[in-house]
Amino acid sequence: MRWTFAVLAVFGVMGSTPAGAVSLLVEGTASQQVTSLSVMAELELVKDRTFLTGCVGSTRSVPIAVTSGADPETVSLPRSTQLCLGLDQGFGDHWRVALMASGAPKVTSQVQVLDRPISLVYRSQTASAGASLGVSYDSAGLLDEVQWGVDLGVAANGFNLSHSWITAFRTYTVPSTLGSLRPSAGVLVMLGDTELQLRASYTVYSKDPLTAGAVSDAEVAKVGAVVQRFVTGAQLFGLNLDYGAYLQQTGTRLMAVDALSGLATAPVQLELRPSVQHRFTSWLKGQVGYTYDRYVPGAGHAHVASTRWTFTFGDHFQSWVAASAQWDVPVDVAPQLYGILTLGVEVSF
Repeated sequence: MRWTFAVLAVFGVMGSTPAGAVSLLVEGTASQQVTSLSVMAELELVKDRTFLTGCVGSTRSVPIAVTSGADPETVSLPRSTQLCLGLDQGFGDHWRVALMASGAPKVTSQVQVLDRPISLVYRSQTASAGASLGVSYDSAGLLDEVQWGVDLGVAANGFNLSHSWITAFRTYTVPSTLGSLRPSAGVLVMLGDTELQLRASYTVYSKDPLTAGAVSDAEVAKVGAVVQRFVTGAQLFGLNLDYGAYLQQTGTRLMAVDALSGLATAPVQLELRPSVQHRFTSWLKGQVGYTYDRYVPGAGHAHVASTRWTFTFGDHFQSWVAASAQWDVPVDVAPQLYGILTLGVEVSF
């Protein structure tokens, strides 16, 4: 979702380049939990009318640390890739339509739940694909003291959240999919060098996103029964197998399994974002904004304060730095504060 809106925002910046021009944007983001790098390229097919955009991004999350008693477990998460391809078309001086297709190829993660007396591996496979449509209207009054614009959009996404339990003898696969539909709206008012913007979106899911793809109680009970059976057999045959330590090891790894299953991020249901942007000089503009994210029922909410400063050097190069602080308020755990820093450059040819 964030990729789609980021690319649509680039359209307005790049529209002044000559017909046939190419623009290249590189952006890096870092926080305590995630680092990402994205590259976007745009080709102007018809001057100020038609734009073709493609993007590729790579995201890496820090390993998940699961601690239970004296047996901690750390699960490494593989790097994920995001792709997008879009077309933006202008109709006259006021209307624009944007189409975007996006996807994330399959990412596989796994945890060795048992290693003795048999091997039991949990493997999760996640992938996604989506499309979005946006329609916007701009007053286009270059000589007017007050200018304004509105936009409406809708984005649909599908997620594959399947997982498998693998032994030397068989593989038990649990298929799971999740769909989402996200209508959105925005309004922009320009007062001289100052822009006021308000955006809102609401996401509907095909099923409960907190349980989609998650390991069920029945699966946990089945694994527990297997553990109990082998422990009981070991005790009957007098093998040197410590009952408590064995259960502790399995329990910790099942916690790691739960951390890998389902969606990787908290599912947002309602998002509201007001922001203010002001151009101070021909080469400097700054923006401050606030975002309220309400997750689906049972997941809490978040407050995000952000700022972005853009520096323009001539007609073909600009760079920016952005920072945000997110106060996450889950339902069952203590609130947490996250910081995010973003650096980016754009070059037009």
